[in-house]
Amino acid sequence: MSDARDAGLQAERTSLAWSRTALTASVAALLVTRGGVVTHQSALTVVGVLLLGIAVATLVAARRRHAVIERALSAGRSPVNRDSMLMLATLVVALGAAVLWSVLV
Repeated sequence: MSDARDAGLQAERTSLAWSRTALTASVAALLVTRGGVVTHQSALTVVGVLLLGIAVATLVAARRRHAVIERALSAGRSPVNRDSMLMLATLVVALGAAVLWSVLV
């Protein structure tokens, strides 16, 4: 009972989680923007608009990634991109080294 469609459910759950994150970030961005408008603080308004842009970009990226994964699974291919995994592993190791360096120094 482990066909390609079952494997896609994990991608769907991940996509839904990113959608919820984008929705939450959008609400926070709108509140920050509103606070900037009400208090006449243009810097706060700009930060709110930038945060809203990031939230929308997060939603778009989540939808696109979900579509890529669905197409790969439907075609019987692995949705994992080796270059992306190598980059992610490098970033994690670099972050770990930076944290270790900051603790030891």
